[in-house]
Amino acid sequence: MNAPKPDDLKSRHYPVKEDMALQRKVWRFERLGWYALVVLMGLTLAGLFSKGPLSTAEVRGADGQLRVEYQRFLRNGSSDGLVVHLQGRARETLEVEIKGELLRGFNIEMLQPQPLKASAAGDGVKLWLMSDNDGQATLHLTLRNDGVGSFATRVSRTGGASVRFSQFIYP
Repeated sequence: MNAPKPDDLKSRHYPVKEDMALQRKVWRFERLGWYALVVLMGLTLAGLFSKGPLSTAEVRGADGQLRVEYQRFLRNGSSDGLVVHLQGRARETLEVEIKGELLRGFNIEMLQPQPLKASAAGDGVKLWLMSDNDGQATLHLTLRNDGVGSFATRVSRTGGASVRFSQFIYP
């Protein structure tokens, strides 16, 4: 690209009146806008507004018997998954409680596998699952995001560890 000639950066009055100082400010502002747009696109691809590395998260209980995989950032009206991993003894009934704002900001569309038993527990729900021969049980929840804003949830094992996490739902 050729460097501008010194006369090209001076204001002219003929054939059109120009204000080159203002024009250079406009060009600088335009370049900053392009840079901001590129940064925003990069953050979007990284998962700031939905699924991606910035959004995917996992919390673990202190005793290692509870782990929850979730998305930090969600979109209103979309379906997303929440996966609860439990560890216990082989062929044991494991009880897990999900409390907090989860049931206010989300609708549970599907539980896989179906729990042995379920009951309401205040502002949450208690679920009973059967562990496999290795003592593991995994519960997949499909949630429809119906709220807007931040929603804090607590998942705990009865008599065991508890984890807390927060999810943000964009409009």
